Amino acid sequence: MKNHVITITRQFGSMGRPIGKLVAEELGFKYFDRDILEKTAEKMDVSFHSLLALDNRGVSGYHRMAFPLGIGDGATQDKMFKIQSELIKQYAGTENCVIIGRCADYILREFENVLSAHIYAPYVRRIENSVAELGFTAAESKVVVDEIDRARARYYKHYTRRDFNTTCFRDLLIDSSVLGTKETAHMIADIARKKFGI
Repeated sequence: MKNHVITITRQFGSMGRPIGKLVAEELGFKYFDRDILEKTAEKMDVSFHSLLALDNRGVSGYHRMAFPLGIGDGATQDKMFKIQSELIKQYAGTENCVIIGRCADYILREFENVLSAHIYAPYVRRIENSVAELGFTAAESKVVVDEIDRARARYYKHYTRRDFNTTCFRDLLIDSSVLGTKETAHMIADIARKKFGI
């Protein structure tokens, strides 16, 4: 029996990461995000440890999210992307899983049994979520949301040659503000059950 994969790209503040965790829990799938992928890659490839050491110098908190592949030069970032891409393909070939971000929708575009969702929300709601979840003021949240939106757009465009909000490589585009975090996760899980026949 083939395994099943759900990829989730998301606008910052749309609650995409917690939604992805809930989807994985509901379906009993493994869950992979940037932190988990980096830790695993670091164990697999000694050179990746050096890349992360460079990547994380002077970068903390939300600023880390503003640098999807770190602060190194283009060659360093390309190597990090290559390692993570290979890891994503490995997981997709062996695990029932939910993968957050990392251009996984693009990386797995030719794989079978993949459901790709893009989660977004109105700008005002994303600001509100950032205030509630991260403890920022409204003014700080606007700066954070704008900065990370630009970073994710650059990252996605560079490696996929597509706009971050493209409909390519994606099966679902969902406004998480309509149903909220839990119900959005349940809806994605329900669609996955129907698509995968599970």
